[in-house]
Amino acid sequence: MSLEIWISILIVVAMPLAMFTDLSARRIPNYLTFPLVVAAIVTRIQFQGWPGLALALTGAFLAPISLVILHGGKRPGMGDLKLAVGVGAALGPITAVVSMLATALIGGALALVWMMRPGGLLSELIPACFPRVAALGKNSPDNGAEQGPNHALETMPYGVAIGLGAMLIMGVRLWTDHDVWFL
Repeated sequence: MSLEIWISILIVVAMPLAMFTDLSARRIPNYLTFPLVVAAIVTRIQFQGWPGLALALTGAFLAPISLVILHGGKRPGMGDLKLAVGVGAALGPITAVVSMLATALIGGALALVWMMRPGGLLSELIPACFPRVAALGKNSPDNGAEQGPNHALETMPYGVAIGLGAMLIMGVRLWTDHDVWFL
């Protein structure tokens, strides 16, 4: 099998696990991220030799830096950064940076959805700005549900955006079949 197939297997196995654990436990554990990094580096060395090690390490360095820059001044969680290291080691520097760009776009869309949940910023802003829209939800069963004091302040599970971004870019790379994507 080729390098692309092995890297695709790594991404397709690790990203859904990371998304699930981030959604359910609100953390991305080390027992998921560290084996991803090691497997990505070993796979690249196996197929590309020393240049593969250099590509994996460069990707592992650039992906979390790109994530921090694209995160807009907000500090991402450590699990998110370690997941970005694994994505970078697997995809290589160019594809990792493109993946983090896709992650930022997906993360922005998910943030809008996250803010519209009950107790989120937009769930309170929309009724204040658009009273007719607010009147439509008056009879909903969740209208009077009690929310915890920090419910609206909860953070969004960003591992979902990282996983979706990595799988999207990996799929685009395989679909377009350009080797330059995989450097």
